[in-house]
Amino acid sequence: MGMIRDSYGRMANYLRISITDRCNFRCLYCMPPEGVPLLPREEILSYEEIMQVVKTAIGLGITRFKITGGEPLVRSGVVDFLKTLVQTPGVQWVSLTTNGLLLRKYASQLIASGINSINVSLNSLKADTFAKLSGGVDGLKDVRAGIDALLDCGYKNIKINTVVMNGYNDDEILDLVSLTINQPIALRFIEYMPCGNWQGNPSDWTISVRKLISQIGTLGRLDPVSRQLGQGPARYYQLSGAKGVIGFITAVSQPFCATCNRLRLTADGQLKPCLLSTDTIDLKPIISSHSQLADAFISAAMLKPGVHHNEELTVMSRIGG
Repeated sequence: MGMIRDSYGRMANYLRISITDRCNFRCLYCMPPEGVPLLPREEILSYEEIMQVVKTAIGLGITRFKITGGEPLVRSGVVDFLKTLVQTPGVQWVSLTTNGLLLRKYASQLIASGINSINVSLNSLKADTFAKLSGGVDGLKDVRAGIDALLDCGYKNIKINTVVMNGYNDDEILDLVSLTINQPIALRFIEYMPCGNWQGNPSDWTISVRKLISQIGTLGRLDPVSRQLGQGPARYYQLSGAKGVIGFITAVSQPFCATCNRLRLTADGQLKPCLLSTDTIDLKPIISSHSQLADAFISAAMLKPGVHHNEELTVMSRIGG
């Protein structure tokens, strides 16, 4: 088995796969309020084509996979696909990112599929703020019910992702953190990343980690967590006596490019070396050729920049964030 290293010596062992550009939310930080043109269905990779890519990736030392969208649970057959992926020789870790709207329906099936982690977006505990951030979708009760369904089944590998936005949900920090006190969840505060066609100054929406930690410290002692939770970029802390942990992901103020280990596959088969890069390699014409796919992965790794730059107005729903 080979290993892919980029021109900076970083090893790529993690592939984020967007299986659809469809989504039942229109989150403010992900797409403009009017939505985006959807890809023709025939342009979206089939599950069989995705598995062709996965098997080539495994041969190059990529063993960790995150399934994203759009919203992956809106795609028919996603649970069977996840089972296939988990059971594929060489796959060591599979996680799913979801907005949680359909999570209660699929919770037991997802757990049964054997996936290692489920990431759920939860940007507010207030129904009106939740709807505002999600583009008008009144889905807070459904998302909370989905998380509860996972917990009721005894599932412990739950990560809750909260994009912190000044003037929107910054007044809920302590309420969100309180979720970690009695439940074994990992709550991750994600720094707002200025992508897409947004109005206003993105820095006005950003809240510093220092300010977050200062607020959280009013609830009790906050200790760094030494154990690694997956191979993501979050730095974790834990309130004294809490069952869960709190993570911070700071892609803008404290970029973690130096340790980036990932490549991205878009729903229509574009291999991206970096979230914010305009460089892509189209895998569709070579999807049946193992050797050409392998060459494409090696080329994509060599295109990875040393640090990310906001080279384009990225629509997150297209590439899975």
